[in-house]
Amino acid sequence: MKGWLKDRLGLEISPEKSKVVNLKEEYSEFLGFKMRVIKRGKQKNGKPKYVVESHIREKSQELIVKNLRKLIHDMEFPSQGSRSEYAALSRYNSYVLGIHNYYSLATRISEDCAKIAFRIQKSLEVRLRGRIKSAKQMKKRNIPCKTPLYIQERYGTSQQLRFVDKCALIPMGYAQHRVAISRKRSINAYTPDGRSEIHKQLQNINMDTLHYLMRNPVINRSVEYNDNRLSLYAAQSGKCAITGEILDRHNIHCHHKVPRYMGGNDTYQNLMLVTETVHRLIHAQNAITIQKYMDMIHLTKKQTDKLNHLRNLANVESCLNVTQ
Repeated sequence: MKGWLKDRLGLEISPEKSKVVNLKEEYSEFLGFKMRVIKRGKQKNGKPKYVVESHIREKSQELIVKNLRKLIHDMEFPSQGSRSEYAALSRYNSYVLGIHNYYSLATRISEDCAKIAFRIQKSLEVRLRGRIKSAKQMKKRNIPCKTPLYIQERYGTSQQLRFVDKCALIPMGYAQHRVAISRKRSINAYTPDGRSEIHKQLQNINMDTLHYLMRNPVINRSVEYNDNRLSLYAAQSGKCAITGEILDRHNIHCHHKVPRYMGGNDTYQNLMLVTETVHRLIHAQNAITIQKYMDMIHLTKKQTDKLNHLRNLANVESCLNVTQ
């Protein structure tokens, strides 16, 4: 094998790190996973049928537990009061969500995550004593809380869902296996059907952007504002509410429909996500500035009407309503 790789492909391998593994007898580790094949039924010809069994490898589990305990410690001792506390909780949720997404291809992820959850349970109960509550406890004590949409959709049915100071905490032990599906051959940029497939994929939210929003809450805003910002990103499928443009971390603004100085608040109904250009257009009061940004985004009549409605809510002079 070593000679074949060297002669045919010009590749050198490390004898210490490379070996041939019989997956029927032992595990092989790769990129945080460990996998083997096990017997599962029989083929039509009577021979045994083998399927893949995969886990989170032990070293990776130890690292996950270590990192989670550090994040729990940060929630217990926030550096700068309640806003820093919310940021610590958001980092915890982002980390757990990332673990679930990455290792969801492991067939035994539910079993492995349950073991990890058991190991950190004591840390959660001791360090967050008096602050962590189940959904039943929150309901029984009539404590108001709001679960962000991305958590509600994925973890809302879990009995493991917990709340820390009215904020939802993603349950580490609630993870589900996702079947690995290869990329469709029909996906390409050269045929109408291929472009349609690409468009369908873009309709799903960008998890990198969602993780960025979770790890970077707006420090000088309320917890309600930051939670609703996350829910809106999921509800709007990661797109601008006016133009439909895909939002990224550098071009995402959370707009108050009714400004705070006019009595507006941070409720879900009073917020929407837009691009920076649209946000400037909503508040612009100079005709030259309005025309400058209109030339940049080319809105349709329906989009223009929606923009003008937002400008009226924001108490911008009606004589400066945007026209196509």
